[in-house]
Amino acid sequence: MKKAGLDELLNTYRDAARTHETSMEVGDFKKGNKAADLIAQIYSELRHRGEEAQNVLLPLLQDEHAGVRGWAASHALEFAPEQGEPVLEALVSFGGLIGMTASTTLTEWKKGRLRFP
Repeated sequence: MKKAGLDELLNTYRDAARTHETSMEVGDFKKGNKAADLIAQIYSELRHRGEEAQNVLLPLLQDEHAGVRGWAASHALEFAPEQGEPVLEALVSFGGLIGMTASTTLTEWKKGRLRFP
């Protein structure tokens, strides 16, 4: 992961976020958790590289898949909250797991309890 370029990390992050979304929809929690772990590893690497690297996630805030937008928006809270918060607020209205996750993330963020790897 440390040798991967930003484009590769971004594409892998998006693919893993999409895998997480589809896995959770069908109840394949083992596959979903594996994807979530990969997302966390990639974000940790981006974070280690600095804000410029983290900013590669911002285009994902407009991704066609709600799960991808949700992951990117959650991570954006750390370095671009003015962009991440509105995306999460919009996802709350989706209901279901995505809406509940967005709502919980926002609540924890506003209470200062959201921590990043």
